[in-house]
Amino acid sequence: MRLRQLEYFIAICEHGSFSAAANHLLVAQPSLSQQIRALERELGAELLERGRQGVGLTAAGRVFLPRAQAVIGAVEAARKSVADLVSGEEGELHVLTIRSVASGVLPVSMVRWHEQHPGTMLRLHDFSHRKDLESAMREGRGDLAIGPRPSDWDGEMVSLGFESLVVAGRGPYDSERATVAELGAAKWVHYEPEQGMTEVLDWAARCLDFSPRVVARVGQVAAALRLAVEGVGFTVIPANAVPHGWSQHVRQAEPPLYREIVAYSRGSMAQLTQRFVDLLTSVELPLVNPAELPADALIR
Repeated sequence: MRLRQLEYFIAICEHGSFSAAANHLLVAQPSLSQQIRALERELGAELLERGRQGVGLTAAGRVFLPRAQAVIGAVEAARKSVADLVSGEEGELHVLTIRSVASGVLPVSMVRWHEQHPGTMLRLHDFSHRKDLESAMREGRGDLAIGPRPSDWDGEMVSLGFESLVVAGRGPYDSERATVAELGAAKWVHYEPEQGMTEVLDWAARCLDFSPRVVARVGQVAAALRLAVEGVGFTVIPANAVPHGWSQHVRQAEPPLYREIVAYSRGSMAQLTQRFVDLLTSVELPLVNPAELPADALIR
């Protein structure tokens, strides 16, 4: 059974004759008649009564007509849904990210997205560790991932900028940057292994050549920042995770630390995914552009 046969049958019922339906559909009447006969053979029953007064429905035709209309209606609705998705009028976009990006980078772009595409649903799933983010993306749990650049990825990838990683402690400070000697002498609030900032702090220690004297471990960036501000020890956090009014408690390391944030998909980006990435690259995100990175920056 073909959709064309259903469309022909419905057109005959609506226009009252084979000739009128053929004119409406812009097809030859013999072709239309052939398709209806093939449909009736497949169903094992006549659907239409041909007479001098035109065409009428048989008992089988009366049963079949509303169901044929429902099928065609469902197909048209499906076509419209896809068209609306492609145009950005409606649809659902699943975005996977890490927590610092979800709260510190994406809100402005999400507001702009819903201003431009109010009929869409944006579903944001955040992870504590970039490895969990990459694993979820490989499993097909999202349309787009936004986070640190993966080390091994075959899909499309777009750089969004660089996230500043700052040293937090009890401020204010006498110097604008934290020296290696100061970092090496300090106590440290580190992170639990399941928190992605664990590998960031370890990377910073290796790059700056100091061994952190760990006095506490936590699972959340907010907890690490609060302990650092209370004077328990230094920690490293994304600059976009610092609440308004707390800037006196954070500063850059010497040299400063950054990590690249990218948007990536499993294959080529299309439809809503590409539209969202285009938006991300057109708005001003709280990230640093490559041209604005300090000459001595260390990049993860």
